[in-house]
Amino acid sequence: MRRRTDDDKTEFLNVDLEAFSRESLATLAKSLGRSVNVLHEGRWGRRYAACFELWSSGYGQTADAIILRMARLLTKMPRSAKVLWNRAQVSQFNIGIGAAARSRTFELHVRPEALQAAARLGARLVVTVYAPERLPPAHEAQSKERRGRPTRG
Repeated sequence: MRRRTDDDKTEFLNVDLEAFSRESLATLAKSLGRSVNVLHEGRWGRRYAACFELWSSGYGQTADAIILRMARLLTKMPRSAKVLWNRAQVSQFNIGIGAAARSRTFELHVRPEALQAAARLGARLVVTVYAPERLPPAHEAQSKERRGRPTRG
C-alpha cells in the first residue's frame, strides 16, 4: 500500500491480492507475470504467503477497477498456478484505506461485478484501515492543554 500524505482526508489507497497456504506459492507468483509487484512470496510463520499489488494501481483508481483487473489476471493463469490458488487456505483481496485524524466518515463502495469476480475465484474481501501516522500539530497542542487541566467531578 502506498503512504498517505493528507491528514485531513480518509482515502482509498490500493488493493492487495493475498494468498496463504501450507505449500509454496512461488509458481503462483511467477505466473502473474510483470503486471504485479510481488510484495512478499515465501514463508509467513508456519505457512507460505504471496502478496501482490498491480504495478499500475493506486492513486486515482477505484477498488472495483483494481479487483476486476486482478481477477482477469488470475483467470488467465496456467493450470498449475490455479491449482495453488484453489488449494490456498486463504485467498483475498485486501482493500487498504488510510484514515485521517480529522475525518469523520468514509464510504468505499464495491460494485456487484467486483464482488462477483472475487466470489467466482473463491476469494474474500478484507478491508484494512491504517491509522494516521501522527496527529496534526493543532490536535497535539489541544491534547497537551487538556492533560494539564483538572477534570470536573
